[in-house]
Amino acid sequence: MNGLGSKRHRQRVAQVAIVLGAWLLGGWLLYGSAFAPDESQGSGLLLEWQSQMAPALITPQVAAERAEERAGERATGCAAEISMGSRSGIVSRSIEAADALWKEAGDRWQQVFQVWQPPKFPKAGRSVTPSKTTPSKQGDRLMLADLALPVAVPAATLPSPNLPASASAPSTPETQGRLPDSRSAFPQTPEPPEHQIRVLQGHQRAVWSVAFSPDGEQIATAGADGTARLWDDAGHELAQLVGHERAVWNVVFSPDGQRLATAGADGTARLWALDGDELMVFSAGDRAVWDVAFSPNGQRLATASPDGTARLWDLEGRELVVFRGHNRAVWSVAFSPDGQRLATAGADGTARLWTLTGRQLAVFRGHDRAVWSVAFSPDGQRLATAGGDGTARLWSLTGRSLAIFGDNRRAVWDVAFSPDQAHLATASTDGTVRLWNRNGGLVETFEGHRRAVWSVSFRPDGKWLASAGADGIARIWELPASLSADPS
Repeated sequence: MNGLGSKRHRQRVAQVAIVLGAWLLGGWLLYGSAFAPDESQGSGLLLEWQSQMAPALITPQVAAERAEERAGERATGCAAEISMGSRSGIVSRSIEAADALWKEAGDRWQQVFQVWQPPKFPKAGRSVTPSKTTPSKQGDRLMLADLALPVAVPAATLPSPNLPASASAPSTPETQGRLPDSRSAFPQTPEPPEHQIRVLQGHQRAVWSVAFSPDGEQIATAGADGTARLWDDAGHELAQLVGHERAVWNVVFSPDGQRLATAGADGTARLWALDGDELMVFSAGDRAVWDVAFSPNGQRLATASPDGTARLWDLEGRELVVFRGHNRAVWSVAFSPDGQRLATAGADGTARLWTLTGRQLAVFRGHDRAVWSVAFSPDGQRLATAGGDGTARLWSLTGRSLAIFGDNRRAVWDVAFSPDQAHLATASTDGTVRLWNRNGGLVETFEGHRRAVWSVSFRPDGKWLASAGADGIARIWELPASLSADPS
């Protein structure tokens, strides 16, 4: 006695299953024969039964048509043939409607399952030519917030301000013959946003990070599509860095501008040549690497992880120091300009200052929620932080608050100092980039992103500002010339 019971009981169950299966098969065969142009008695009886059941699916208009058909049948003497045709048409329409309903339900469930399906990104460490753009990847558990809405407008349909007006983006099979829809949630505008001079289009999902090269002639971006990309200052894609198996959270240039480092949700940081060759992989186990930074001499890397630690590495992939003190995830790391200290930002609402041996020097408390980003001023005398409480803050290195930037409406994800230290830029989840003077006064607001802005970066000459957004686009802004005369 086990499983379904005794042998006799299992036999009885099998017999019942066979009988039930045969009954269902016979019913299916009979049901299927009803749609054939057969005038036999069996088919006629089945159609008559269907005609009795069909009124619940028939609209008043169809009912009127039915009445006219019956009248015509009596007048012409072709009752059986017309009755079968009309009734089979009604049933066919009912079946088609049911099929459409189930197809729509299946499509919706497929979309739900794709959200939870781990993406399959290419593993090769070589660059991909820009003409062969990596297709869009579906799913990423860490990116559910980003998947809540689709990218606002496909990149192929956006007019590029990098091209002459007569050389707009080429049409695709999906867009050919389609007129602009004035009801679109994000209607296209003929004029680019004020101050915008470039757009970098190519990532298939959110762009998480953007950085200028030390000479200002190249720009790097990192995206949720699992790639980092290199661009020239005219907005043309030069190379793709393919190797991360999941989203790439951050990208930075080495101080000499000859290499790139990336941080990924696959638990690795990676070192790259500018042509896309992968040089080294720094493994943090199965935990994501949220941020990566080069030391000023280019000989060390620092990484931030969700296990509450930051780590120091040499360029051979050896782990040198572990910084422990945050009691929740570490989101951001930054080296001081002299290379002697490291700053970290954490989900515990604090920023912290360390020696490179791992000794904690100061704790910066003031944000009411997670601290997403931390940056040193160019002279190394101040720190700036960005927080989930909707503010950015300026600090002395002793932990004293000097100024607060923000209105507490939406989270501030990133903060950056201008090269002359006179201004700070912030990236907000309300879709704006804001420029502030160092006393906390708002100077300029840059609007153009259709979703959250994740990253900001100043060009080394201070004339341009780059931003990266959840709309899948990085944008370049020209700073107003009047800023150079700002007395603050």
